Amino acid sequence: MVEENRRLKGTMLLNGVSVTLRLGALSFERIEPRRVNLDLKWAGELFAAGKPVVDYSMVCTELKSKLEPEYLYIEELARDTLKILENNWPGHWTVSVQKDHPPTDLPVERATVTIGS
Repeated sequence: MVEENRRLKGTMLLNGVSVTLRLGALSFERIEPRRVNLDLKWAGELFAAGKPVVDYSMVCTELKSKLEPEYLYIEELARDTLKILENNWPGHWTVSVQKDHPPTDLPVERATVTIGS
């Protein structure tokens, strides 16, 4: 089995990873913590030494322990998330952060920013 896994490449998606933190450029947005959804995509060699390279449970544990409790902008949250992932797991990462119902002059269901390595 280990021989079969050697050099096997693929992608892993973690959709709707929910973090709770304060988020928003306007002070009233940061009064109460809110749930913010992250979509994470990883691509690379799936196995190293016969084991999966990325343990998605550990991804969630690292994000929970290392993300700041407050962000002004979703771009900053995406940047910090990407740094945490890149520092712990080799491969190519894409991070999308969604902010539901941002305060704007017109109704907006969701604002999303996506960054990657």
